Amino acid sequence: MLYKNFFTGFPDKRGYLNPLDLEALIDKVNLPNFDFKYQLISSSVEKNVFRGFHYQKPPFEQTKILIIHQGSIRDIIFPINSPNKSSMLEFDLVAGDVVVIPSNYAHGFYTKSGNVLLQYLMDNKYSPDHYSGFNPMQYIESLKLSAEPIISSKDIKLPKMDC
Repeated sequence: MLYKNFFTGFPDKRGYLNPLDLEALIDKVNLPNFDFKYQLISSSVEKNVFRGFHYQKPPFEQTKILIIHQGSIRDIIFPINSPNKSSMLEFDLVAGDVVVIPSNYAHGFYTKSGNVLLQYLMDNKYSPDHYSGFNPMQYIESLKLSAEPIISSKDIKLPKMDC
């Protein structure tokens, strides 16, 4: 589910180049029938941004391959039928890491650095009518962060979870 240092970028003073062999990625994560339908790029300029916990309801559920291109994050996933702290899987990820998020899992992340760039490859299109998630505030409060996280009002309005 987690693949550390899956690819190596080529940084220089101009920026960076991150080549990614999609065939090798699909082989490595062992999703031979993964059919790309949707891509999402997430950019967070600030440190301490929290996005999540999101998922899509059937029939628009999505298996996601998350690729970290720049920065560092704390990534959190958990089964949507068990939205609580004890079922959470947490990963510290940096550029070059890849994580697979099953379709029956909610997903969120916290930026540990500024200038985070993530790429999602998904096997189903986004449907606003099937979008759902959980309010991350109880989880965030349990972290005892030194700075106030930046969270969207949309995420705060999501249903509470048991933390």
